[in-house]
Amino acid sequence: MELAYIIFGAFLLDWIFGDPRVSFHPVALIGGMALKLEKPVRKTVKNEFTAGMFCSLTVALIFTGAAYSLVKIFGTVSCAAGIAAAVFCVYISIALKSLLIHAKAVEKPLKMGNLDKARRKTAMIVSRDTDILDEQGIIRSCLESIGENIIDGVTAAIFWAALGWYCGGAAGAAAAAVFYRAANTLDATFGYKNKRYRRFGTFPARLDDILNYIPARLTLVAIYFGASISGLRAADAVRCAWRDRKKHPSPNSCWGMAAFAGALGVQLGGPTRYKGEWKQYPYWGIKHSELNINHIGQAKKLAVLAAVIFSALMLTAVIL
Repeated sequence: MELAYIIFGAFLLDWIFGDPRVSFHPVALIGGMALKLEKPVRKTVKNEFTAGMFCSLTVALIFTGAAYSLVKIFGTVSCAAGIAAAVFCVYISIALKSLLIHAKAVEKPLKMGNLDKARRKTAMIVSRDTDILDEQGIIRSCLESIGENIIDGVTAAIFWAALGWYCGGAAGAAAAAVFYRAANTLDATFGYKNKRYRRFGTFPARLDDILNYIPARLTLVAIYFGASISGLRAADAVRCAWRDRKKHPSPNSCWGMAAFAGALGVQLGGPTRYKGEWKQYPYWGIKHSELNINHIGQAKKLAVLAAVIFSALMLTAVIL
């Protein structure tokens, strides 16, 4: 029951407070510390790959240790206090409400026919060039963001929290969830294939891939059941995820994006422009219907169901 309290409490806090954009949010602190540590580490460690690994592990382990210690310290006061501290740590590691808010921010101007505003809102959740997108391009971008970030922003953190709890109780759940969030943040900070980070960012990028590997595939199970409950194409979600799983540079992203495409009966992917350069991504999904605004609402509902079902599956797995 302890893990159930932690996960439920984390989702409750996320639903009430969301993901506040403040400078002292732990995720912002992780990114800030990483950037400040980068320069002295580069000066000390000449090999760029090793420097990136040392910088990333140092930051990740500092915050992981802080989460573990926080729960242990509060646990000396009372069991409830320790659980409350673990709830906070898992809460800052998930971002379901933020995902839904960003999707709604794109959906609303689309319904009003304001494509310029919809493009600006889309630019907040994707890295592609949004100024050239038509309505279908905006919808496609939004759906791909939901399909990818349900893993990055929700299910992977819950998976590691559950595994951490199994190994080390409330403190283990907090530490594992924060370690995952730190690794994900470090990938977003350093994991670029440009001259500055091509070698330095290799370790955090691969670490993020490794930590997402199992959760991405287990999330498909949750998407299947979520699609079944909401009357979407559950079988197509599984079929498309398996068929199209390798049609993206990331080893994990297409599991969520292709599953959402199959569940909604739409086609995603295809040519995408980044900083003026086109990348010829393959298509994934099944084109039963043209992309329309209603698909965003269906994707939001599916994301919530998938998050709840995944959490239930994790609870069942560790308790049994």
